Amino acid sequence: MVTRGIKSSARLPLNKVLSYTFAGKMGPAFQDEAAGEEGFSKLRLGFNAGPGYLLASTKKAIDQMTSQGFAPDKAKSYYTDLKLGISFTGDAAWMINPDYGAGIRYNFMTTSAGTEGLLEPQDGIHIYYTTYDEKIYVNYGGVAFFYRQAVGKSGSLVLSSSYSLGLATYRNEASYLRQNLLLTGKSIGAELSLGLEYFVSRHLSLGAELSAFYSTIKKVKVSDGSETATVDLDKDNYENLSRLDFSAGIKIYLW
Repeated sequence: MVTRGIKSSARLPLNKVLSYTFAGKMGPAFQDEAAGEEGFSKLRLGFNAGPGYLLASTKKAIDQMTSQGFAPDKAKSYYTDLKLGISFTGDAAWMINPDYGAGIRYNFMTTSAGTEGLLEPQDGIHIYYTTYDEKIYVNYGGVAFFYRQAVGKSGSLVLSSSYSLGLATYRNEASYLRQNLLLTGKSIGAELSLGLEYFVSRHLSLGAELSAFYSTIKKVKVSDGSETATVDLDKDNYENLSRLDFSAGIKIYLW
């Protein structure tokens, strides 16, 4: 190799270069020489966790709960608790080039709420002291497409996004008037995410992510432990699983 008339037999290792320009794009320092001629890691694994917030309106549910005799403040507090849960996300991406990739994405969200008090069924005779609680679990997995772009000249910050389409499953363990019910269902789901990564090394980044998930359950199976029935929900009673997740986590770059 000859540079300005000076001969050199050595090659400068890529991991010693802070940044470089190729076809008008900045190459970040975290890119790995071991990744090959292209200079980027092809396999990426991501793991995130954080709060999730259900977006469905609870006004009708609160009105229904109060009509059964629960105090309005308890009904409102119950559904406020139920809308806020914990979510976990994992994905695996095969990067076709430094910017675009494809793979799979999985997320899980759980939330629960409970209350107790005197229930007046409005029959003029009975008054019950009862508990009412629910535990909801939503699983989702799908095929995903990924995009990433370095921010700034150093390459240590990367803006990333993904879109996925797949299957969502719903499970609700409910207890009411000492009766346990299990409601299950499934539907097509979709998710869109936007995140920011900070590279602490060539193979590891820390980051935060905001994602929007959408799915609607139109049919559920209801079981009381001895009998199971399938119920087609009215349009006004569809189970809206749409939510926003805000999470933090890590991404691992391999190969």
